Amino acid sequence: MAKVLGIVGSPRKKYTYKLVKTVLDTVAEKKNVETELIQLSDYKIEHCSGCLDYCEKTKKCKIKDDMQKLYPELKEADALIIGTPTYYYNVSGSVKDFIDRSNPLYNAESLKGKIGAAIAVSEEEGHNQALTAISSLFQLHKLREVGSIAIVHRRKPLGQVELEMAKSLGEKIASLL
Repeated sequence: MAKVLGIVGSPRKKYTYKLVKTVLDTVAEKKNVETELIQLSDYKIEHCSGCLDYCEKTKKCKIKDDMQKLYPELKEADALIIGTPTYYYNVSGSVKDFIDRSNPLYNAESLKGKIGAAIAVSEEEGHNQALTAISSLFQLHKLREVGSIAIVHRRKPLGQVELEMAKSLGEKIASLL
C-alpha cells in the first residue's frame, strides 16, 4: 500500500496544519493509501552539526534525537507534503532543521523518485522564498515535485478557496500514486 507523509512545520494546529491535513484527507479519499501527519513541534530535532564526513560515509546521522524516528518514515513514504508557515521570508526553524538533517537520505538517494508537494502560509509576504527552500530540498533529493500552494491568510480563517486548493493538490497526488 502506498504511503503519503505530511510534514507540518508549525507549532500550532491552524492554517498550515489544516492545509496539510486536507491534502492528506483528500489523497486518502481518492486512493487506498496510508497517510500520516507529522507535526515537527512534537519531535526534538537538533540542528545539523555539519559533520558531513560521517553522514556521507555511513549514510546515517550521528545525532541521536527524534529525527532518527523520521528517517524510516521518509524512506517508506511514496509522497511527501511539506507545509510551513513563513517566518522572516523563509521556512520555519523546525522545517529548516528538518531540511538540513535530511542529508543522510540525500547521500543514500533514499527519496529519489518520490512525489513532493509544498505548502507555505504567510500573513503578507515571504511565501515564495519558503516554497523555494522546500523546492530546493525536492530538487536535491530528486523528488518529483508535483505542485505547491502559497496562502496569504491575513489572520482570517481559511476560506473555501484555500481548502479547495489543498483538495486539488491532494487529488493530483492521488492520481500519481
